[in-house]
Amino acid sequence: MTKMQQDRHNAAPDPFATAALAELARIDEHLDLGENQSAQALLQALREQPGLQAGELLRLQVRELRLNLNQELRLDQLDQVFDLVERAEQLGDPLTLAEALCCLARFQSRAHVITLALQSLGRAEVIYTTLQDEQGQNRCLMLVCKFLHDEAMHEEAIRRLEPWVLDEQRLAQLSPDDRYTLTISLAAAYSFVDRMAESTVLQERAYEDSKRRQIPSRMFRDAVNLANKRLWEGRLDATRAFLDEAEALLLDHEISDGQRSFLLQSQALYLWKMGRHEEAIARFHQARDNARRHAQWPILNRALMRRAECAEEAGLWAEALCARREQVELAETQLKTLKQSTGNSLMRMLGHVRTQAQNDYLRQHGNALERELAERNRQLQATLLNLQGEMQVRRQAETALQEARDALELKVEQRGRELEQAMRLLLEREKQAALGHLVAGVAHELNTPIGNALLATSTLSDGLLAHRQAFEENRLRRSDMNQLHAELEDGLGIARRSLARAADLVSRFKALALEQSSAQVIEFQPQQVIENTLAVMAPALRAEQVELDNRGRPGRLLRNDPGALGQVLAQLIENSLVHGFRNWPPPHRLTLTEAVQEGHYVLRIEDNGRGMATEHLARAFDPFFTTQLGQGSSGLGLHMVYRLVTLGLQGEISLHSAPGQGCRVTLSLPLRVDGSDQV
Repeated sequence: MTKMQQDRHNAAPDPFATAALAELARIDEHLDLGENQSAQALLQALREQPGLQAGELLRLQVRELRLNLNQELRLDQLDQVFDLVERAEQLGDPLTLAEALCCLARFQSRAHVITLALQSLGRAEVIYTTLQDEQGQNRCLMLVCKFLHDEAMHEEAIRRLEPWVLDEQRLAQLSPDDRYTLTISLAAAYSFVDRMAESTVLQERAYEDSKRRQIPSRMFRDAVNLANKRLWEGRLDATRAFLDEAEALLLDHEISDGQRSFLLQSQALYLWKMGRHEEAIARFHQARDNARRHAQWPILNRALMRRAECAEEAGLWAEALCARREQVELAETQLKTLKQSTGNSLMRMLGHVRTQAQNDYLRQHGNALERELAERNRQLQATLLNLQGEMQVRRQAETALQEARDALELKVEQRGRELEQAMRLLLEREKQAALGHLVAGVAHELNTPIGNALLATSTLSDGLLAHRQAFEENRLRRSDMNQLHAELEDGLGIARRSLARAADLVSRFKALALEQSSAQVIEFQPQQVIENTLAVMAPALRAEQVELDNRGRPGRLLRNDPGALGQVLAQLIENSLVHGFRNWPPPHRLTLTEAVQEGHYVLRIEDNGRGMATEHLARAFDPFFTTQLGQGSSGLGLHMVYRLVTLGLQGEISLHSAPGQGCRVTLSLPLRVDGSDQV
């Protein structure tokens, strides 16, 4: 939703803050109960009301489409539901958009695209959470459980439902309808995983609630479910009582034709257990025909299976064979239909998603262009108004305006100078503070090599002056020349090495800024980078008598900057050589371990050197921090490693160490990064 649409939505009153809101709630209740005729009548009456606005019509269409989905599933309904989602987004009504997304999720679930259904439902749940609509959030929870039940994911449904249904305090916060729906959903899930005792307790609780509230459709369903449970418990009298109650409800109240399939199958099972096999088989035939007419495939399959078992028990082998053959044909037909329906649905959904992405792209750029044009128009209008004002003021009072303008310009100039001076002072203080931290570290490191160079050049200057005096006084000897040459050679050597050390430190300071142009993102084998780095570091490793242990070759390609990874590895190895192994008794071991964990490439570099003190771990990655200050270490190595890993390679780094127990550094890098994000 754009800001303009959000402002318009916040400013306009909710069109359903009237009796129509109660009518919509009644329609939803009928749809939840499967009372399609009652829902159809209410929808028709509400549509005939005069003066309906666009948002009202849209919410009515959402419920009409849901009613159609309850009756049958057609591919053209996918176009309708995507159209509803798009219109809700354009209208800027988040509540209507959430309802349209729930409708889209129902279609995707019916088309057996459960992943997309859960994704659409997740978008709706985010909207309800943002609007603090608890009823909408509960509706999403119940839809998730329904989808899981339809896909036979009963364990997952139990995991989601138990925290609600088994917590009396939490359950009491829900509406009676939501409590009932969650209770029977958990009861059904229990029955499918053979937790029949728990299922029966919850079903009896739901049955008592339906009787107390006198809801015929629910009483019918609960009575049929309890009849089944009593039947398998061997309590045939109780089964007959529940079936009689369901039959009476069927005659006196509006019960959907689809619910008749449950009753017919339960009656057939009862007749079977009573030993009336031929009557049972005839009733199984009725259940089969009714389930096929309403596309109730799970009920149809169960009716065929029980019919075959009943016929086998009665010795009616032809009837049993016929039922088994119908089962096989049903399975083949379902599989073929499912493949075709799922394929067609996915292709249609893909087309809609592609179109929506293109529309979003065009809308985004159109909004940016619109904002830019509006800003240009505003600037132009402001300029024209200023010009008109100036012309009018000049015509009316040229002299008075000039005096006021002069006074104003003087005041503005004075305030401007004061502001500029204050800002300059503030910036100077900020720069001085930052410069102080940097110069302190730089000066300390550069002091020794530059001091040595100055001492060497000063000594050479003194020697050269003495040589010149001896030359002018004509007392220069050959030995003086040889001594001068030796002093020049030694002094220049000292100055050259000191200046080279200073230049090296300066280049390392400059390397603190990771330039974007230095990154090269390609696909590479990390093991190859490791082997190349170890080959380059081989002389130094041999000098310290280091035993290498290079473990693990995950064989995965990384898309990242191999140069940055090589720099990190080389610096960490050098850190182990200098700070871990130098002046530390052998054996010296360096272990490299690779793995792929949770979508990341993990590299561990571990040594058995002297380790680090606990108080130094927190500062290990700080710039200019080193435990060998003045002994050739600048304190920039681990800081550079940290910047390369976190900014260049977009990963994470951790350090674990203890005195005398070595040091372990762990790098966690994403398998793929976008080159545009490199620093």
